[in-house]
Amino acid sequence: MDTLISQSVYKEGDVIIGGLFSINLQPPEPNLDFTQRSAPSGCQSFYVRAYRWLQTMIFAVEEINRNPQLLPNLTLGYALADTCLAEGAALSAALRLVTGKDRVVTGSGCGRTPKVPVIVGDSRSSSSIVIARTLGVFSIPMVSYYSTCACLGDRLKYPTFFRTVPSDAFQARAMAHMLRLFGWTWVGVIAGDEAYGRSGIQLLLKELENSEVCVAFSEVIPKVNLETSILRIVETLRHSTAKVIVTFAITADMQVLLMEVVKQNITDKQWIATESWSTSSLISAPQNLPSLKGTIGCALRKANIQGLRSFLNRIQPKALPSDPFVQEFWESMFGCSLRNESIPSLLARPQCTGDGPFEKGGCPDVTNIQPWQILHYLHTVNFTTPVGEATHFDENGDPPAAYDIINWQMGAQGTVEFVNVGKFVNSKFDIDVKRVVWGGGQNEVK
Repeated sequence: MDTLISQSVYKEGDVIIGGLFSINLQPPEPNLDFTQRSAPSGCQSFYVRAYRWLQTMIFAVEEINRNPQLLPNLTLGYALADTCLAEGAALSAALRLVTGKDRVVTGSGCGRTPKVPVIVGDSRSSSSIVIARTLGVFSIPMVSYYSTCACLGDRLKYPTFFRTVPSDAFQARAMAHMLRLFGWTWVGVIAGDEAYGRSGIQLLLKELENSEVCVAFSEVIPKVNLETSILRIVETLRHSTAKVIVTFAITADMQVLLMEVVKQNITDKQWIATESWSTSSLISAPQNLPSLKGTIGCALRKANIQGLRSFLNRIQPKALPSDPFVQEFWESMFGCSLRNESIPSLLARPQCTGDGPFEKGGCPDVTNIQPWQILHYLHTVNFTTPVGEATHFDENGDPPAAYDIINWQMGAQGTVEFVNVGKFVNSKFDIDVKRVVWGGGQNEVK
């Protein structure tokens, strides 16, 4: 994807951390006639939620830099790129970051960013699989904030992959427990046609073996011939006697499916959502409530991060002139356009002191830190966040598993409220049934 316009946010530091975010959801159409050099083109369909993730990473880096107890005399920087929700774009962005071949970005002294020794991302499991296979050969670690496919826990295939979200093995276990708890014995299953969906559904079916839960139908949301396939899937769903529909698909795929469900006014189904779309503002729009009210889903644990709301609220053109995504954000939120300006940032490069874990008690050279050195420290991560949650990585690179159980309920203003009705922590399921509003106007759906 050499002709893809590079969009990245950069800030200098003693150590530069890479970050990958699907700021746009639609990559440009590839030119396959090969008759002339393609003109540069950019991605479309700005995704506000992913931009909030990018800004949250910036917030985290700045929090670390402000805390003298975390990395004294050391300043972190970042290079954050758009992956356009596409494997090719994601791999291209990752390679540009780790090789220092990213195109001109504001603040980089020689017109290019330095090599990054570690990448935070990607969000999509299928993209993380492609990147992890490539970077693992060079012992370059990556830490994903949203890739949950259990397949990524395979240490032989992905030896340098870590994540801060639970593996789908735990989510499948939670969903299977929910189905058995409520006595839902006749269910439909819908998956996305990618690693996240197919792996997740297989895990769920395995968890349901030797149980009384039977699958009425199993459908896959494809990547091609989408319109025809969606109509067929919705027709199957409409005529099925199964009232409970279990899903394992990313937000973009579920949005396409559920738009047709709402269009056809199918309101008698109880939807079970994965963490991918259980709190999605795109899908939970008020006009979708007749069909989706009562949806129950797993959600990543919610926490009140002090200072994050005010940090995100400060996003405005004058405050972030070097951020190429601010213009798309502003256009998406307020319908206006901006021009980018550049501001330089300061650079300081102190050395670390003391004995380290490497040969002859050596420490990393922070001016030339190596990926394998960061990998060493990732294996030893063990700390408690300011909100009291313990964080570490197990032998598969996975964090402790915990989910909130979310129920979609009608708010006073006719909008969706994501009501926390339970939790799933350390393989223990706890739900307050009395607080649940069921889908399709049912009580406990069978």
